[in-house]
Amino acid sequence: MAGPPKPDPKKAVAGKKPAEHTAEQEDVEQVLFQGPLFGRESNLKANTKLVQAALVPVKQMMSDALSRRAHTLLMEPREGRLSIRFVIDGMPYPAAAVPGQKGVAMLQMLKLLAGLDPNDRKLPQAGGIKAEFDGLPYNLMVESVPAGGGAERVRVKIENKKVVRQKPSEIGLPDHLKTKIRDFTSSRSGVVLICGPPDSGVTTLAIVTLHSVDPYLYSVYNLADMKGKELINVTEFKPEPGHDMELTFDRILRREADVIYLNPLTSPQDAQTIFQYADRLSFIMEIPANTPTEAVKKLIEWVGVDEVIKGLKCVITQKLIRKLCDDCKQAFRPNPMLLKKLGLPPETSVLYRAPLPPPPDDPKAQTVEELCADCDGVPYHGRVAAFEMLEMTDTMKEVFAAGAAPEAIRKQMADDGQTTLQKDAIRLVAEGKTSLEEVQRTFSPGGPQRKAPPRPRPPGN
Repeated sequence: MAGPPKPDPKKAVAGKKPAEHTAEQEDVEQVLFQGPLFGRESNLKANTKLVQAALVPVKQMMSDALSRRAHTLLMEPREGRLSIRFVIDGMPYPAAAVPGQKGVAMLQMLKLLAGLDPNDRKLPQAGGIKAEFDGLPYNLMVESVPAGGGAERVRVKIENKKVVRQKPSEIGLPDHLKTKIRDFTSSRSGVVLICGPPDSGVTTLAIVTLHSVDPYLYSVYNLADMKGKELINVTEFKPEPGHDMELTFDRILRREADVIYLNPLTSPQDAQTIFQYADRLSFIMEIPANTPTEAVKKLIEWVGVDEVIKGLKCVITQKLIRKLCDDCKQAFRPNPMLLKKLGLPPETSVLYRAPLPPPPDDPKAQTVEELCADCDGVPYHGRVAAFEMLEMTDTMKEVFAAGAAPEAIRKQMADDGQTTLQKDAIRLVAEGKTSLEEVQRTFSPGGPQRKAPPRPRPPGN
């Protein structure tokens, strides 16, 4: 069966009346909800009125989100209405504005499907829904947060279970960074950290970093809670009940472990213990920090600059950038001055950009939307990652010992030729994966912004 059409993400349909929506959705396959995740239960029979009022609108909303490739769905109260937005390739688009009572029912229905308490609006809740759409399995991770006055905000993270990103090649990690990770973990000592802002793929990057280690040369153990995710060629290790971190590390050392994967580093006590063992084990883990510099500052506060200099190997982060649609991107010959400014080789003969709009005086020319049905004229489709690795070189250790000022760290990274986000983003431009305009939009607050999609029309209009 053919897949569903790909509606323009700038058009809102989820908030239309069911009668209006039916004709437009006749040929669009509807999502199939298959029960809550995490062993929870959902008693639909005990909530028949809610099911009758809100199940169909929720199915239409989720089907709409999935057909548009949304990776996140946001439901927020706004002036007596429920605002629904789809986040597609990192960009939020208005999807609907639903009247208050109907919006509340949809929120409650979504929570019920996830096995949560639909009537509890005072406490945060989190769960998930197993779903299928267009023959593909999905996990819909549902989080509800009180918004005051009895209102709630709901965030749904959409995970396509067929899309697995665990290997370096699956996220585009450059070979030279993979080689450095292997070098840093080959000595059976030191700490490798992964950081980044929310929704930047930090956990995926951490798993890929772990899988950059050669499992045939080194013994790799996992102590982290993977929340259902599977690791490749990694040995699971369960701490004994009552054993603290030190006893657990002593046990794992007796098994001649080389590399350990841990839960995110969130406390000074754990950090101090890990750095005590960093001369006998290699550690890979996340740390809650938006940037490597922020991560280093936090580490110094927790364990002291001497321990950081001695035990830290590197901090890795990434930034997701929209990928040019392969079907409609346009090649152009760059100006030599532009190549020099970007630091690209002068022999670079072609770069790519989004298709230019048609001439205003040619009414027969195709619009950007007409040029490519695959991306609906956005014209970006999917995302690629730019990476950054702050390495603890000898010169960087001197910067740390002198106080680790953020500007000094950035300067030393440049002097050492280390990989930075901006530098790696230019690599993506040179490879034709994204455009200069998109890189400028991503990194410069004053850069070109996306054209705002039209405001969603109220249901029934």
